[in-house]
Amino acid sequence: MFEKITARTKHYAQDIYDFASTLIQIESLSGDEERVAKCVEAKMHELGFDSVFLDEMGNVCGTIGHGKKLVCVDGHMDVVGNGDESQWSRAPLSGDQDAERIFGRGAADMKSAIAAMVYAGKVIKDLELTDDLTYMACASVQEEPCEGLAWEYMIEERNLQPDFVILAEPSNDEISLAQKGRLELKIFVSGKSAHASTPHLGDNAIYKMASIIKELEELSHNFEVEDPELGKGCLVVSEVTSKTASRCSVADYCEISIDRRLTWGESPEYALGQITDLPAVKAAGARIELYTFTDPSYTGKTCNKECIFPAWKLEKDHDVTTASVQAYEELFGKKATLTTWPFSTNGVAIMGKHNIPVIGYGPGTLDACHVADEYVSKEQVLHAAMMYAAIATTYTKNTL
Repeated sequence: MFEKITARTKHYAQDIYDFASTLIQIESLSGDEERVAKCVEAKMHELGFDSVFLDEMGNVCGTIGHGKKLVCVDGHMDVVGNGDESQWSRAPLSGDQDAERIFGRGAADMKSAIAAMVYAGKVIKDLELTDDLTYMACASVQEEPCEGLAWEYMIEERNLQPDFVILAEPSNDEISLAQKGRLELKIFVSGKSAHASTPHLGDNAIYKMASIIKELEELSHNFEVEDPELGKGCLVVSEVTSKTASRCSVADYCEISIDRRLTWGESPEYALGQITDLPAVKAAGARIELYTFTDPSYTGKTCNKECIFPAWKLEKDHDVTTASVQAYEELFGKKATLTTWPFSTNGVAIMGKHNIPVIGYGPGTLDACHVADEYVSKEQVLHAAMMYAAIATTYTKNTL
């Protein structure tokens, strides 16, 4: 089976690379993924997917087979902006290729992975590996600003219940078993305005917030929960805003934004409690509020979401891990490397919230993402297509 998957995937190698380039050439910032969605939808029809569904939110899901085991591969269609284009040596939307790499915004994060997962379905279909398998490729929306949003919709409103999901985010030819979670929150402090020449008549909100920031920094150096693979959580004060009547006045309002990363074993409630219990927070009468994501998708569908993104972690002896390692070692003849991701993914909803097993494997490296001259290795793109077909079929055979 593995030799056939390898040979058939290699047969489609240039088609996979060219499809990746086509996707890269279509700009698709979050909320503007429609043209990429239509391109993915058309390719799935062209390759003979058994069903192709464009949902109300704009996610594109195509299936191969009608078996009892449903295995999904997820790749998000949205990309970050190009930044300062003078720093690029090639046009950001070129989709250029050389002998070893594909270039352009989304090459690593993660349009090449979408090409790989779509063609993995074609390989499965060609080799008739669907007796007990339904393979689903899901091209999702709005991951960059609000990871997990698309999958919360698919699970909670469409009742999608896969046996497990492969996240096709960049993993540099390694298999990811976990990621930290995170919270995005704001702290508000009020004061009393006064003329700057008589500050004693006012109550400076900036000074009150400064005490809170100092305690937050101390807290960030003293987190106690530590996971062997993910390490400790972390906390960053990322924005500070104040309001005042003028530059000659005492500030009567101050607000900060916080990104709090959660290691395995830290719940959102635990992390919030650490902050609300700070003496400076209590002394200032500060108000704490979670950010809420409210931007509509390109279809106009709005799924309001509090910015709580739970950590997830898959056991090393889980059936999905076993199948993934087996697939890798059979395909490539070398030992698989297990890793964790430092960044956040749609797994926060799939496994973090809904406990559907998740594993990560995708082409590209983290240091090639969100940067000028983004690129991906062609070899890793081809490996990803092989792995998606092999993991799905191996898991199905192992668990029947």
